[in-house]
Parts: sequence; C-alpha cells; structure tokens
Amino acid sequence: MTSETQMSADEVLPLGQGTAARSGVPGQVPAGATWKIRFGSAMIPLAHAAGQNVVTVLGLRFMTDSLAISAGAAGLMFAIMKIYDGFADPAVGAWSDRAQSRWGRRLPFLFAGGLAMPLGLMLLFGAPDLHSVLLAQAFVLVALMIHATGYTLLTIPGFAMLVESSTDPKERTRLMAWRTYGNAVGTLLGSTVPAWILGALGPSRQGHLVVALAVSVVVFGATLVAVWLLRDAPRTKPRASDLAERAHPLRSLGRQIVLAWRNVPFRILAIAHVFLLFGTAIGSAALAYFTRTVLQLPDSALGTYFAMATAAMLVGMTPWVWLSNRIGKRESYMSALALFAIIQLSWLLAGTGESMTLVSARGLLSGFAGGGMILCAYSLLSDAVRYDFITSGERREGSFAGFTTLFDKLSSAAALAAMGGFLSVMGYVSSSSGQAAVQSDSARLAIMLCESAIPAISMLAAIVAMFFYKLDPAVLERLEADRQDGES
Repeated sequence: MTSETQMSADEVLPLGQGTAARSGVPGQVPAGATWKIRFGSAMIPLAHAAGQNVVTVLGLRFMTDSLAISAGAAGLMFAIMKIYDGFADPAVGAWSDRAQSRWGRRLPFLFAGGLAMPLGLMLLFGAPDLHSVLLAQAFVLVALMIHATGYTLLTIPGFAMLVESSTDPKERTRLMAWRTYGNAVGTLLGSTVPAWILGALGPSRQGHLVVALAVSVVVFGATLVAVWLLRDAPRTKPRASDLAERAHPLRSLGRQIVLAWRNVPFRILAIAHVFLLFGTAIGSAALAYFTRTVLQLPDSALGTYFAMATAAMLVGMTPWVWLSNRIGKRESYMSALALFAIIQLSWLLAGTGESMTLVSARGLLSGFAGGGMILCAYSLLSDAVRYDFITSGERREGSFAGFTTLFDKLSSAAALAAMGGFLSVMGYVSSSSGQAAVQSDSARLAIMLCESAIPAISMLAAIVAMFFYKLDPAVLERLEADRQDGES
C-alpha cells in the first residue's frame, strides 16, 4: 500500500474506504458512481443558488421598502458584506485544500454551509422591529455576513470537487451542465417561488419570513442530499508540503494569489467574470424595483419572469453543450454574453402595464443566455484550473475557486454599492410599509438604467476581455496526455 504522504499529487481516494484505498486518477470513476457524482454536483449549486437568489432579488428591496433603510445605506451594507465574504473565499479555498477528515477535504465545509446559509436567511427576512434604523442596519449586516459565509462554504469546496473529479475536459463540461441544471432549479426556487409567495401573501414582513423559511428548507435539504451522494466520490489528497503550510496560512495564501494571477487564462477569465457579475448583480437587484415601480406589475409577474428564465436555462443546456463542442467554449461564452446584453437593452422599450407576453419572452431569452454564460464560464474556469495543475504539479483547486468568487463578490459589491448610491442620488424614497413610495421621474430613470443599459455595457466589456483568452482545448488535452505518459 502507498502511504498518504507518498501518493502523487493527482491520486485520489474514494471516500469512506480509508486512506490506504486507491481509485487511480480523477476521471476513473466506477460506472455505478457516475450518476451520484453528477446528481450530487447538481445539488450543491441548487442549494446555494436558492439561498443566494432570494437575497439578490428581494434583499435590497426588502431593506429599502420594509425596513426603511435608505438605498445608499443598503447598497453600502451589501458592499461591506461582499467584500468581507470575497476575502474569506481564498482563505476557505486554501483551508479546504489542506483540510483532513474522515469525510475528505470538502464535505465538512459543505455541511457547515448548509447550516449557516438558512440561518442568515431567517435572520435577514425575520428582522424584528428594533424601533431604530441604526440597530436595524447592524442586525441586517450580521445576518448578511452569516448568510454570505454559508454561501462561501458551499460554493468553494463544491467547485473544487468538480475539478478533482475528472481529467477529461468534456466530462467537466458535462458536469458543468449538471451544475447549471442545479443552478437553474435553485434559481427557480430562490426567485420565482418567493415572488409568487409574496404575490399571494403580500410583501409584508410576515410574507418575507415565510419566504425565508421555505427557501431555508430547500437549502438545507439539498445540502444533505449532496453530502450523502458525494460521500464516495473520488478525491485528491494534499501533499506533505501542502500540509506543512498550515503553520503559515497567510504566507501560503499570499503565495497562491501571486501564482494564480500568473496563470494568464485564469486571469483573463477572472476579469471577464468581474464585468459579467457587475452587470448581472445590478440587473437582478434592479428587476424587483423595475417590475414594481416602472412596469407597475405585481410581484407575481416577477415570479413568472424567473419561471420562464429557469425553464429556458434548463432546456438550453443541451444546445449550449452542443454549441460549445462545435464552435468552442470561448466563442459560445461570447455569444451568450452578447445575447444577454441585447435582452437587457430591450427593457428600454418597456413601459407601464407591459404585456406579460413580452415580459415572459424576455425571461425565456434571458434564461437561455444566462445558462450559456454559466455553463461556458465555469467550464472554461475548470480548464484554467486544470492547466495550473498540469504546469505546476500543485493541487490548488480550492484556492482557485476562492479566487474566482473573490473577484465575483468584489464586482457584485461594487455593483450593489453603485446601484444603491445611484438610486439615492437620483432621489429614491425608502419606506417601512412593504410598499414602494411614490418615486420621482429621476428615480424611475435610475431604475430603468440599472435594468437595461448598465448590464448591457458590462456584458460588452466581458466580451472584449474574452478576445484575449488563448487557452486552446487541444493544447490542454495534449499537455494532459504528456503528463499522464510521464507518470506511466
């Protein structure tokens, strides 16, 4: 038998069979375990997408229209929370890279995230009446940080497990399709269902608490299913040198940040991700304001939009996988970005009493484009992370996952802070009734721009960045084959 410290950097262990058991390299998965890995991989994004989308779509509006927090202060609070969470991401990634337990490196983090995220949701949407805006802001900030910590604990190890599971770029694309399916269902449960609940119960504090409880059950349940299904998934083991770095975590993290930035394909993808997340964060947060204030439609219309988007995202996975294999992942990614930009710009043509047919059509096209963006972005990221291992021999999947979400969250923080500040400057009036106050023309214009032109410009910037991405899949496959020949 080979001891843990003697194992090569690319060897894996099936969970639950002891440290001496071996299953070869990632990708050599027993046939009976394939469905568990794929379905388990889908449950992770289902959990965090449900928990994240309900906050992204309704959180800012709940703070301004139910807790009487100003738009500027609410945006700043989201920014503070995301900056905290963003810098925690690489630390959690590096921690999960070095962690050891009878369940492997990643599963304990997933379980902890499945507990923390629901707690944050119930605290946020169940915020008591403290009779002080300042105390309400402090309470909500703590709730947001607990929620964000849970999100990090779910997303970072979850993405790292995907990279570990296979050496085949096409299999990682298939796994990304499963993750995108899970993300789509989670988006449905975290955006459509809450909007429909509020449409039925009204946008009161009690209605928002019911929403939080319902989504919390989904998050925790999906996490339990994922942990159970992935308990026997292949896993890589940290090397002795990686474990030794525990004594110097800050030095290790700084070193890995520098090395990750030197990975040119990863760097370009990260830059594109910043623009993508900036645009989608503003568009998602603005939509709840837009349907209520500009279109003057009930929250049920918001739910219908997200239902259409989710349906299109699910149906669109097969054509996006086919297209990425036909014309390439980069080109498919850029096509999805362009389509999404066009759809967002079309909101400039919408007005009061907009037909639900047109709203639903936008939802369908937006969901189709969004599915392509998610699938291609993370499939390309998995290639860049695999490229790092092939060229360096070091296992840093968790760290790269952390860096990815660091850039994502910093861009989201900037987006929400900018949106909150923009709305405040343009005269948006907050409320404590759960209903929007009467808004000025300038405030309505600000909401319109946040839903249309700003996201479209962000997508265009991401497309420009992707022109510099040069990692050829054929080159990656050749490097992979050379590595495996060298080990044999």
